[in-house]
Amino acid sequence: MIETLARAPLRILGLVSALLVFPSAAVAQVPDAGNEAGTWPYALPFWGEKLAERGLKFPLPFGIGLNYAFIDQPIEISRVAVGVNDSEMVDISDLITFDKLDSKVHALNLRADLWVLPFLNLYAMGNWVIQAETNVSISEPFAFDAGATQSGYGGGFGFTVAGGAWGYFGTVDLNWTWNQLEKLDVPVGTVLLTPRVGKNFGNIGGVDWIFWVGAMRQTIDSDTSGQIRLSDAVGGAQDGSFQAQLQNWYAGLPPAQQATVGGIVGRIDSDLDPVIHYDLDKAVAYPWNLLVGTEMGLTDAWRVRAEVGFLHRTQLILGMNYRFGGPRAATPLPAAN
Repeated sequence: MIETLARAPLRILGLVSALLVFPSAAVAQVPDAGNEAGTWPYALPFWGEKLAERGLKFPLPFGIGLNYAFIDQPIEISRVAVGVNDSEMVDISDLITFDKLDSKVHALNLRADLWVLPFLNLYAMGNWVIQAETNVSISEPFAFDAGATQSGYGGGFGFTVAGGAWGYFGTVDLNWTWNQLEKLDVPVGTVLLTPRVGKNFGNIGGVDWIFWVGAMRQTIDSDTSGQIRLSDAVGGAQDGSFQAQLQNWYAGLPPAQQATVGGIVGRIDSDLDPVIHYDLDKAVAYPWNLLVGTEMGLTDAWRVRAEVGFLHRTQLILGMNYRFGGPRAATPLPAAN
C-alpha cells in the first residue's frame, strides 16, 4: 500500500517532466532550392548571399517564438522504492499493481533560434509548466486512487537540420531539456528526436500555407526521486479511510513481508500527514508518436503554427513566431580606378 502511495507521486513527477519538453517548434519555413536567382542582404546565415544567387530561398535568420502545449501520455515504472518521514527506503515494486494512469499537462515554451547556416538552425528554450495533473488508479494491494497537481520550470537547447527543393522540405530536430518540478529533488532530462516532411504551397489568399507530417521519439532520464505529502497524493488520506485499508492489508501479510514494510506502515499510522519519499525507474510507455502540422506565414516576419500528435501520446501545440534579419551584410568597397 505504501508503495502505491509512493508510486502516485512518482508517476506524476516522471510523467510531467517527460511531457514538459514538447516539440520545439522546428521551423517549417526551411531553405528551398530551385528558385530564380536573388539577393540576400543579411550577414546570416553564412553563405546566404552566394546561395541566394544560385536560387536558394530561406527564412529570416533570427526568430523568437512562444508556444502553448497540451499533452497526455502514459508512463511505465519498473522499480519503486519508498520511505516515510525519516525511515529507510524500501523497494515495493512487487507489492503494487497499477490499473490506470491519466496525466494532463499544460505548458508554455519560449524559444529563440538562429539560422547559422542555410541548412542548420540552433536554438535555446525555456519551459514553464502551468499545471501538471495526474490521476492514478491502483488495483493491488487494494483498490484506491492517487494523484497530484504541480507546476515547474526548465530549459534546454537543440538544433534543426533542414533542406528543401521546389516547395517540398524535410527537417530533423533534436533537443535536450532539463525540467524542475515542485515535487522532484533534481531536474529530469528529456531528449526529443523529431523528423518531419512537408510541402510549402506558397501564398494563397494573402497567406503562406505550409503542411507537414512527422514523428517524434521521446526519451527521459530513468531515475527520478522526490517527496510529497500523503494528503497531496492519496485519496482517503485526510479522512483516515486510506490508513484503515492500509492496516487491514498489513495485517493479512505473512511475517516476512510485514517485516519489510512494517516501518513504513507504522509511520503512516502514527503521523496524520507524513512525507512520502520515493525513488523510481521510469520510461515512456510508447516512445514514438505521429504528428500532423501546419504553419501560416502572415508576413515574412510573423508566422503561426499548429501541430497535433496522436497514436498513444496525444498532444496539441499552438505557437507564434516572429522573425527578423539582424545585422546586414557588409557592402563591398568599390574597385579603385
